Amino acid sequence: MQQLRLYRLTDRQGQPHPVLDECFESVELALEAAMAWLEQQGLVEARADQRERERQLALQVGLEMSTPSGSWRTLRHAGFMARQAPGR
Repeated sequence: MQQLRLYRLTDRQGQPHPVLDECFESVELALEAAMAWLEQQGLVEARADQRERERQLALQVGLEMSTPSGSWRTLRHAGFMARQAPGR
């Protein structure tokens, strides 16, 4: 029997997000909730292009996944931005 993985959002200090502190059944659902919150807070405009939306999401919100032991594993820290290759 496969265990259901749960996902949760974290703040910039790596703690459970103070507003979005709930468990999500998929990465996609977690990130959709985070993007909706970012828009509500005015941190990203609804008409922003995908690159800007992803940049703000990466800067503002981290992501963790549940483990079989009941703890959480960090998948992405808030504030992390992958460096672009030169010339891009």
